[in-house]
Parts: sequence; structure tokens; C-alpha cells
Amino acid sequence: MLVLDLYRLSDHATQGATSWMDQYLAAALMPVMVLLGAMYRFYANELRGKEKESVDGCQVLIGVVGFVGSCVVFGLVMSGILDPIEAELCGPGINATSDGTCPIMDPELKYDRDAVRVLTYVWIGYPIVSVLSRVMIKTYGKPSEASNCLTYAQYSLFKDVSYAVLDVVAKAGLALYVCYRTTWV
Repeated sequence: MLVLDLYRLSDHATQGATSWMDQYLAAALMPVMVLLGAMYRFYANELRGKEKESVDGCQVLIGVVGFVGSCVVFGLVMSGILDPIEAELCGPGINATSDGTCPIMDPELKYDRDAVRVLTYVWIGYPIVSVLSRVMIKTYGKPSEASNCLTYAQYSLFKDVSYAVLDVVAKAGLALYVCYRTTWV
């Protein structure tokens, strides 16, 4: 739903300019992105060994394919949302400037454009947190082992706080913006 809402907001800001990627295709790709991310997170265990075992080749392959595939799908969807705004594409019936672009001049449409940019670029934080949390892992032992408890707790706190902030900004931010925007009518 978030993808469709951002597409609609982008469509409104650009007065109907179409993206290279259909909004429903982008929405359909989101579960694929989540599935690939889940392969990395759960099946490959974020490329951590199981208990005291080291990481095996199959786990690495599944984890890398899942993470990279998820990032590729993420980039495609993000590009599809931002394409009309960043390329300053023209909507139907809109006269282009001499360079073929349609910069947004209306102040209310600029707010929509800026909201799409902020709420979409915030998503970049999700893979960044995933990479940083992977870098933070210093040992592969059980979380209950004394030497690993503090590291695991810090790692877990970092991920929880980071994802919470990203969720609040990306999802609640869009909801609040849309509610606020309805007061303009």
C-alpha cells in the first residue's frame, strides 16, 4: 500500500507524468523483495553460523542471493517511484520547457514532490541498517554465552531502534502527511 500511495502522490505532484515502471508492478515486486530479504535474514541467519558451527557455502549463497536480490528489487521500485519527479517528466497536456522538462512550480505540488522524495529516500536506511548490523556482529556464539551477551544485546538494540525510527518516519510520516494534506482542500 505504501508503494501505491507514494506513486499516487508522485503522480499528483507531476500532474500525471508516468514512470517507467507501472505502479502495480512495483507493488507486486514488494513481496518479492521481502521474500528475498527473509531468505537472508531467516534462512541464511544473516550469514551467521548456527551455534558454534561456521557458516557453510549453501548458507552464504542463499544469504548473498537473498540480500543482493532484495536490494536490486528495492532499487528498481525506488527508481520507479522517483523517476517522474527526479527527471521532471511532463504530465499529459503540460507544456514542457525548452529543455523538455516540467519543473514543478505550484507550491502545494512542491510539498508533494518533497514528501515523495523524503519518504522514499528514507527507505535507503533499511539496507544500510542491515549491512551495519551485520558488520557489528563480532562473534558467532550463542546469545546466552557470557562473552557474547553484551555484543548481542547491543546488536539487537541497534537494529530495533534503527528499524523503529525508519518505520516511524517512512510509514507514519506518510500517514501524517496525507492527513495533513487533506486539510488543504
